[in-house]
Amino acid sequence: MGDKTADAESIEAADRKYVMRPWTHPAGEPVIIAKARGCVVTDVYGKDYLDLTAGYFVNNAGHCHPRIAEAATKQVNEVLQVSGKHGTVAMVRLAEKLMKLAPKSIHKAFFSTGGSEANEFALKIARQYKKKTDIAYLENGYHGLTLGALEVTASEKYRESAGKPMGPENFAIPTAYCYRCKFGPHAECNVQCLDGVEEKLASRQTAAIIAEPIQAVGGLAPPQKWWDRMDQIRKKLGILFIADEVQTGLGRTGKMFACEHYGLEPDILTGGKGLSGGVGSMAMTASSDEVSQAFFGGTTPTSGGNAVSAAAGLALVEVIIEEGMIDNAAKMGRYFTEAAWAMKDPWIGDVRFTGLLGGIELVKNRDTKEVLGKTEISKIKDLLHEAGMLITVSGWHGNVLRLQPPLSITSAQIDQFIAALRKTLTAVRGS
Repeated sequence: MGDKTADAESIEAADRKYVMRPWTHPAGEPVIIAKARGCVVTDVYGKDYLDLTAGYFVNNAGHCHPRIAEAATKQVNEVLQVSGKHGTVAMVRLAEKLMKLAPKSIHKAFFSTGGSEANEFALKIARQYKKKTDIAYLENGYHGLTLGALEVTASEKYRESAGKPMGPENFAIPTAYCYRCKFGPHAECNVQCLDGVEEKLASRQTAAIIAEPIQAVGGLAPPQKWWDRMDQIRKKLGILFIADEVQTGLGRTGKMFACEHYGLEPDILTGGKGLSGGVGSMAMTASSDEVSQAFFGGTTPTSGGNAVSAAAGLALVEVIIEEGMIDNAAKMGRYFTEAAWAMKDPWIGDVRFTGLLGGIELVKNRDTKEVLGKTEISKIKDLLHEAGMLITVSGWHGNVLRLQPPLSITSAQIDQFIAALRKTLTAVRGS
């Protein structure tokens, strides 16, 4: 035991000395993971955590799924990487599989290495095809942290990290935050939040609108009539729709792609995060045949379409279909929702799940919807961490417990989290 502790401390010391971290960590983080299986990860000290982040929204089939590991291992002994001018059997088969599952408006896929990169290629394709410069994005939208992707990401904190000013070509339009709708109760919604959007889009050289069908930051799912009106407006103006399915795709929302919930047929669709099943890094930018004809990438990302990642990705898609994980995501999302509301905790203002993409919004006062303070939110996260729960906090106001576990999670594991959350909220409120 002593040697194991010493080794763990040595690893953590090396991490502090040699690894650059992108943010300041709260107490107990970063966790250095030594082993991971399914929904559970184990740190270098041997402590288990229930991973409600799926490895930062990557491991949709769970950590180290044996079929994915087997597919990757087999591919390692066949082909690793070839020039982007050519291709591999694994890459072609993955493209074929994804295009058959994608909305019928999407026909061809281009592979890159990450979600930000995929969205940047989407912006490039849209501008090339429309021969216009401007891109509209939604308030609260997140599309990546590279410079171009930041220009269509709403968070001022992230945008300021790159220095100002950002490019003037891109602009925000309203999102659907129904829980905090300034026009009144959700039951009386006439989609007033989109009033004036048509005029704003028409007044600029708007090539496309980029949006997640359901916003992963805060789990904001617009009502059907919101997307119906938005889609009608953009089609009337001849504006492309880029569906960012980097986080919402591959079964996460209880559908293969979140577009299916609304019957949306995008012109361009992006994917990433879990696309490679956690093996390496892979992302895609896909489009209609017509739009793809305008695409000129100049070259291709060096590791785009990597054969090992593609083989793992193909296994991932087969696993989540054949093992019923998409249906499980829908079922467990409903279970999570019911279990959270059943707590009857005065700080739970809203519970939002579409499949296993969602979160719990915490408020100081249910009637006024006053946001729970940063001090309390921080304490809640720290206590959940101590209890062996890995989560992140997000949302427009930074008060949403972001819950996106592997699609293989069970009701018993959700009960485990709910018990820890109940104890945590009570403790923080009494402190």
